[in-house]
Parts: sequence; structure tokens; C-alpha cells
Amino acid sequence: MGRTIIIEERVGDHISSLYGSYKCQIGLVIGQISPQQDYIIHLARTPEQSGINGIPDAESIPSTLEEIENNWINEHARQVSRMLTGGLDVIGVFAFGPSDMLTKSQAKLRQLLYSVTKAVYHKPASYFDDLSYSRILLQICSATKKITCRTIDTSDQRANLNPAEVKYQSFASKWLKVEASLSLCNKNFTIKRKLEKSSLQSQVMGSISSLLRSISNALCTVNGELINGDQLLVPGEKSGKSSRATSTQTFKIDIFTEELNDSPKKEETHAVASLSMSGNMCCRAYVHQKATVKEAVQALKYDAIRSFLSRCEVLCEDIMDSQEEATSEGTPSSTWTCPQRLFAPFGMGTITVCDYVFKDETVKESRERMIELLDVTPREEDFECKEEFPDVQTVKSLVEEMDSKGSEDEAEEDEQSQQGIGKRVIGAVVGMVVAVVAAGITFLWGEQAG
Repeated sequence: MGRTIIIEERVGDHISSLYGSYKCQIGLVIGQISPQQDYIIHLARTPEQSGINGIPDAESIPSTLEEIENNWINEHARQVSRMLTGGLDVIGVFAFGPSDMLTKSQAKLRQLLYSVTKAVYHKPASYFDDLSYSRILLQICSATKKITCRTIDTSDQRANLNPAEVKYQSFASKWLKVEASLSLCNKNFTIKRKLEKSSLQSQVMGSISSLLRSISNALCTVNGELINGDQLLVPGEKSGKSSRATSTQTFKIDIFTEELNDSPKKEETHAVASLSMSGNMCCRAYVHQKATVKEAVQALKYDAIRSFLSRCEVLCEDIMDSQEEATSEGTPSSTWTCPQRLFAPFGMGTITVCDYVFKDETVKESRERMIELLDVTPREEDFECKEEFPDVQTVKSLVEEMDSKGSEDEAEEDEQSQQGIGKRVIGAVVGMVVAVVAAGITFLWGEQAG
């Protein structure tokens, strides 16, 4: 017998809504992979591809699964992955349609499992060595209503799809919540000269890789105690007590990262930019009720790294869009603020998903994105925003500090070499808030004369 797949009972209601409403449908399986069994908590239908003027029309709506573009589904998966908190991931693909259509689409669906995994897993997973690459293909026949579930190891290009046992349970309300506040205090990084002609996103990602690696290797405590990773997060159920007591249980995780060496090095003469970060960042994850400490800690670390990457990606995309739209001949704005992280109920238990919004965006816009991408309808009043944007004084202080550091570095370079590189200075502030959570990241960009 293959792996056991536990499907949240409410997903059954979601599947029932497909019958009679669609000829065919494809989408993402959202859930959690664990060593013992896998959990499906939600199915997110992939939005219809746009026709003329960005509005779906009869001609743009595919009549078969084969007509749906893989790149469209991969992009949907990439954007959905940004909205997930720790412990949740895009763990597969579901397909809905008549039996003959599903049969003809087997090669496409298998290929999608690999491409979707790469789209959402590639960057954050590179900082972990022991993540599972098992993925789920859920097929729903629109005529017979038969549901089949198979799994495949996407780390092996030659792997076969194996049958899995499916069970329905109401488990989401019993999941455990873990949170952490990740502190960054004046972390300084350099963008190497080899990345000088790379995109802004590649430069930023390349410079922070050491920080993300330190997060993945960090020592963690649970509620102030250092606990063996193999121990259950909620130890012992010998008394036979109901799991209701742990349904809303929250655990505080402290992440102790290795101190990065910020002292000047000779190789800094080959840098074309510097990056500075300071402040706190909120991390959140959810794990099944029988998770070990190791599983919970890893889910939280994964959330920290994925959230960090998502913020930087969203910011870089916004910067590039702004530069393309700019018509003035002057240099672009020297200050950009990363989006805030908003949390919203996922509709199951206390589990939340998230979105990233800029200062000029509203909760309404965030809700509309969740409706389109996640296929959920949270209420605006249920959105949770613990983060604040950096205040003017915080940004001003960082600008002065970076200007001072830049002047010192420039003078030092002039002494070492007459061939100075025009050094770009990028500063980042993760909002210095008194509260437990943090604000977005602010990038300060300026050119210095060589």
C-alpha cells in the first residue's frame, strides 16, 4: 500500500461544488507533507486565462485540460506559494473532468507535478537538505465522481506515480501554531562584482543568501527550552485526553542565528553595492497535532526564508515596474519600502494565510487577490495586520548611517586603488517596531561618484 493521504472534510464540500459547474478544471493541492502521512487542506482552482482586455471570454476558456498552458499554472503556483504560512505548501495538482479527458492528460499532469514543484520549491528549498519532494496528483471524474489519488517523488525524473490511500478527517481545527520574531540588527552584506550586470532581484538574492543559510542552520528553543528534535511538540497522550486542549495551542520559538561577520574584508574591493538590514520580522507556521519539535521548527524556518524571499521578490518587481513607467530623466527614487505582511483566516480552524501589501494598497485589494488566487473569501474585518511601515526617523537614521559608511568605504577604496567602482548603496530596514512583529523592508538606493 502507498502513502496515506488525509483530506480535510471541508475539501469534500469544495469538490462537490465542481460537479455540474465546470466541464474541466485544474488547480493546486495545498497541504502538508509529513514523514508519516500527507494532509490536503485546500484545493485552489487556477484562474481562467485572460482574453482581450484582461477579461476571460468564451474563446480564451479552455475546453480540455490539454489546452491549459503549463506556464499559466506554474505562475499561479508561484503566487499562491507566497501567500502560504509555514507548514503549508503547494503539494500537488488536482484535475477535474470526464474520464477520457483525464486519461489523455496523464503525461501533461505528470509534467505539471515536476514544473509546479520547481516553481514553488526551488529557492526556499535550497536552504534545506532533508525536505520531501513527494507530490500528489488528485483526479476527480466529473461523470462517475470517482476520486483517485497518486503520489510521485519529483526529485527523480524517472519516478512512477504510485497509488495512495485516501481518508477524510476533520483535522484542521486540531493543528498547532508556532510563531517567532526574527531579529536583524544592522546586518551588512555586499553585492559581488560578478553580479554587477545581473537583475536587481538576482543582486539582492545573492547578497542575502548567507543570512538565509544562517536561519536554516539556526539553533531554536521552544517556549524558552531547548528540546530534542525527535520529541513530540505536544508530548504524551497517555491520559487519553481529548485533542481539544491543543486545538488553539501556540508555541513560541526563539531562533538563534549564527553571527555573521560584518567586518571589512579584502574582497570588499570587488563589491559593487552594499545591503544593510535592521529590525524584527514575524514568522508563523502550522503543523499537525502529532508533529515533532524538528518538524515544527523546520516549518517555522521555512516560513522565515520563504517570507523573506517573497518580500524581496515583490519589492524588486514593483521597483522594476516603477522604473519602466518613469518618464523623468532623473535617477529613480532612492527609497522603497517592502510590503507589509497581512494574515487572513484560511477558513479551517485557526490556520491563516498571508498577503503582502504596499503602503498605498488596501485590505480590499488583498482580499481580491486571495479570492482570485486561493479561491477563498475571507472577510475584510478578519484580516490581521501586526506590522507597521518604518517611520520617517528610522529611515532617516539609516540613510545617515549608510551615507557615512559609504563615504568611509569610498575614501578607503581611493587609497587602495585609483580605479574605483562607482559604489551603489542599498539599505534595508525591517521596521524597528516595539511590538513583537516587524514592518516591511525599506531599500535605500543611491549612486556615489567614483
